[in-house]
Amino acid sequence: MTTPAVEALVLIVLALVQVTGTQTPPSGDITVVITGLRSTEGKVLISLYDKAEGFPKDRSAVIQAVAIEPERSGQITTVFESLPYGDYALAVLHDEDVNGDMTFGAFHLPKEGYCFSNNVKVRFKAPKFKKTSFTLNGNNVTQTLRMVY
Repeated sequence: MTTPAVEALVLIVLALVQVTGTQTPPSGDITVVITGLRSTEGKVLISLYDKAEGFPKDRSAVIQAVAIEPERSGQITTVFESLPYGDYALAVLHDEDVNGDMTFGAFHLPKEGYCFSNNVKVRFKAPKFKKTSFTLNGNNVTQTLRMVY
């Protein structure tokens, strides 16, 4: 036999489970604008990461990615939609020769364009997630990035 206090507690717990089970976590969109494309050749590969592990080289760490044909305007825009609030970073490659990887020339210098979120400058090696990360905590965040060649 249960007491009224136990019955009330059970009802409260069931109500909490029901309320929390139906709520969706807050989410928003990340709009990415890439400027300074030098040609309409190949594809622009945009990779989105949500943690430092694997950034920016491990393709299995990418949570979303798109491949977009460059436009004559030298600019492209895409949107990653309905992402949970949190920290994110972007790595972008203008894969002009469409081989899926960065192509290097003499002295191991990149022959294709690239950029990272926050327009972080590259110094001898790829930047860390901490420098390139930004926080999505509202309806929409925009990252406007300039391609480096």
